[in-house]
Amino acid sequence: MRTKGAWISVVACAVLVTAGCGDNTDAKAISGTPQPSTPRDQLVLTAAEFPAGTKALDLPPEKLRSSVTDLGDIMANSTVTPPECRGPQIDLAALTNDLLGDSAIAAAATDDMDVYIEFVSGKTLDLTLMMDTNAKCAHLTSTSTVDGKQVDTTVDMEKLPALAGVDSVAYKATSTSVLPDTAPMTRTAFQGWATLRGLTVTARSAALSGAPDQAAFEKFFTDAVEKVRKAK
Repeated sequence: MRTKGAWISVVACAVLVTAGCGDNTDAKAISGTPQPSTPRDQLVLTAAEFPAGTKALDLPPEKLRSSVTDLGDIMANSTVTPPECRGPQIDLAALTNDLLGDSAIAAAATDDMDVYIEFVSGKTLDLTLMMDTNAKCAHLTSTSTVDGKQVDTTVDMEKLPALAGVDSVAYKATSTSVLPDTAPMTRTAFQGWATLRGLTVTARSAALSGAPDQAAFEKFFTDAVEKVRKAK
């Protein structure tokens, strides 16, 4: 039987990699606004600033990067429909891994395992490219083999309103996975990206089952961006 901690790791990995695509560049090369002088690890939200009812999680960046790489390898060996959406999925896993390598990370979860993750990266995302790709791949299916079993997954992306006054994009991603002799498992994740002050702020939430609180996610995303915007 899997422990609660193991399930949290599964959900945390799922919330990091979902349909999408972007490009990353050295922020200083494209941004005229200097990055905050505040150390990166002080730009992420503190445990007290995460949504009410959550407790801080210790999710080492190395473990997250390893999980993202594993998921990228799975996608590289998957059949994806439409076929043109397969490449962006692989690119996203590589991109996320790269962002995590230059990020401060904070995470927390509720007792019923709604997981919230924020990271602030010194690299910037091409949000326009991300939106264009997600518009083309708003619905996709993938078939892969995990531990010798075929897994069929469908993913649907729904664009959410962006934050006012900042370059940002947010999505609701709903994925349903089917394994042999197992009831389908549906997960919903909310995810938002904002580029400001030469940094990328990423906020994501997911639930082991059902859907996390959308209002809580929206406040979480807003609070994460505001902390960077106001930082010295």
